Amino acid sequence: MGTMLKLNLDENLEKLSLALPLGLGRAHAKALSSKLDRSVQSCLDVGCGRGSFKFIQDFYSVGCDIYQSSLIKAREKGYYDNLVRCDVRQLPFKPKSFDIAICVEVIEHLDKAGGIELLRQMEGIASRQVIIMTPWGYCPVKEREDNPYLFHLSGWLPQEFQEMRYKTYPFYYSRYPRGSEIHQILVRYVLTLLLYPLIRLFPEKLAQVFVAMKGLC
Repeated sequence: MGTMLKLNLDENLEKLSLALPLGLGRAHAKALSSKLDRSVQSCLDVGCGRGSFKFIQDFYSVGCDIYQSSLIKAREKGYYDNLVRCDVRQLPFKPKSFDIAICVEVIEHLDKAGGIELLRQMEGIASRQVIIMTPWGYCPVKEREDNPYLFHLSGWLPQEFQEMRYKTYPFYYSRYPRGSEIHQILVRYVLTLLLYPLIRLFPEKLAQVFVAMKGLC
């Protein structure tokens, strides 16, 4: 009962975050969509989860994730042309088989060595662009019964991606309070509304997430 309640609450929060003017899901979609090369035809979403981004329908798209329950939800939404169950540490796709590969808040679920390997794989699979979104620094997330893959093993900084020839862009959403509990998510939303001008001025201190993009052409 507790697990089902948590799942329903997560899904309702996800819908709300996509609907609110400064909701996290809506902000995610806008940040990613603004960086995508719109001239391409295909996109791989690595660690797609439940599939939250409608813009993925603009391309031939494949989502992949290790967690079967998330893939079932993604299939119900119908945004992807195909869905594949796999471990992101061993992506089963041919070299240069997609124009773009995106990975939204996934790399932090791997240790640093695993994250570097994931980037290497994505850069091999994509022919035009790789786009990553990840928390700014380490953000603790506890292990959960309903999804054992959600806890965080690493934290990343823009400078680390810049050293790998990625361009980085701040994501103007409050970093604090850290955590994934419901009350923390709600407080972050309120703080984003109240402190948005300050977050834009001092993203290195206050921004929750950043986008890293590498052109491969």
